[in-house]
Amino acid sequence: MNITVINGTEQKGCTFAMKEIFLSAMGGSHNITEHFLPRDCPQFCAGCKTCFFQGISVCSHSNYIIPIWESILSADLIVFASPTYVFHATGQVKALLDHFGSKWMVHSPEKPMFRKQVVIITNAIGQGMGKTARDIKDSLDFWGIARTYIIKKALFQPKWELVSDKTKVAVKSRCEKVAKSVKSKTNVKPRFKIRFLFFIMKTAQKMIDKSERKSGRERTKDYLHWKENGWLDGKKPWRD
Repeated sequence: MNITVINGTEQKGCTFAMKEIFLSAMGGSHNITEHFLPRDCPQFCAGCKTCFFQGISVCSHSNYIIPIWESILSADLIVFASPTYVFHATGQVKALLDHFGSKWMVHSPEKPMFRKQVVIITNAIGQGMGKTARDIKDSLDFWGIARTYIIKKALFQPKWELVSDKTKVAVKSRCEKVAKSVKSKTNVKPRFKIRFLFFIMKTAQKMIDKSERKSGRERTKDYLHWKENGWLDGKKPWRD
């Protein structure tokens, strides 16, 4: 299995330890590619919208984001590991996700996304983990990710070595449970929410195109992407 890991910080602390426990629970021999933020993507999205009109290959930060996106596309499993900072995901995770706005389902989603699984790992000394997971999951859902699992735990300590043995056992148990679920999916297909979003976005593309054509404007890059994939004519990205 190809596994791509996005580490939301360069610190090898509690979240890193939880991620290592999960990867160990996956067992077997896997091809693992890890990215550390902000080291591997130190730039904020400039908001130039070039990716929406021409694609991410011409993004001014393409030297950073293309290698990450390619490893995401080639992965069977994607792991996002972000600690909770002020009730949310780290700023560097948000900065990375902003670069991939054009890959949202309403624009030009990638077919492989509809067959992928993602695990989100987060912790906090106290609260806020739910918001951290949602920060990441919002993008994953609109990328079309088929299945998303969340591993979250309030550790009540700033360092892994200070975490109680009881809490560490609970983390290990959750990681093993999620790993078992991930490995059990041999033919991954999107859950109902993703399929529902797809059909909503399909309708939106047709409506937008109708309006654009009525105004005499050229068809959008997004419409052409959907058309070329056959998604406007009955094909579905999760079927061969």
